[in-house]
Amino acid sequence: MLRKIAVVLAVVAATALVPSPAQAHGQLAFSDPKDQSTVTEPRESVRLYFTERPASNAFFSVTAPDGTRVDHGWSGGEPKPLDPPVRELNLVNGNWEPQLYSTGFPAVIPVAYWPQTGVYTITFKSVASDGDRVSGQVRFDYQGKLTQAPAGWQPPTNQPDPALLEHGAAAPTVAVATASSPEPTPPPTSTAWPYWVLGGLIVVLAGGGVLLHRRRTAR
Repeated sequence: MLRKIAVVLAVVAATALVPSPAQAHGQLAFSDPKDQSTVTEPRESVRLYFTERPASNAFFSVTAPDGTRVDHGWSGGEPKPLDPPVRELNLVNGNWEPQLYSTGFPAVIPVAYWPQTGVYTITFKSVASDGDRVSGQVRFDYQGKLTQAPAGWQPPTNQPDPALLEHGAAAPTVAVATASSPEPTPPPTSTAWPYWVLGGLIVVLAGGGVLLHRRRTAR
């Protein structure tokens, strides 16, 4: 009996140590301007390219260094080839398999004006066609000419659709890899057991071995 318990605990412990890959689907392929880049001229819009079209209820915002929003809605745009293609992991018949995406689908976010120099932040929240949440931020340093707000301008006050937040805090955006990049190593999920639990299992297994040894010695 003790041997059976020891085997079961060993299997449970081994299973807990096996990480599951994080699913990446419909993620951000690239942005214009690029993350951590410097912009030196005023521009009418910023663009984010995803591996599939953003959801109709997707949320986008652009904030100035002081937190003021300067975005003015968003729209789709002309898809653009991804060269090289972007690799994502997809769950197929219970297995995680890489898939290449060769087309980037844009979200065009008009910028009403440029009130300050410094770091601007683009925030995005959407949901992929398979239900995966897609969220993240792109930051760039604006060092161009300052411009005035349009006449009658009012900063937007809209917030993300509750459907984009109903599952709680957004999961981290998984970094995409290109076809020329090394195969990405999937991170472990939060389902991994704490080390103190695994330590307890080891103690139990060791105790079971001792008991078995004593019983055999007693015979």
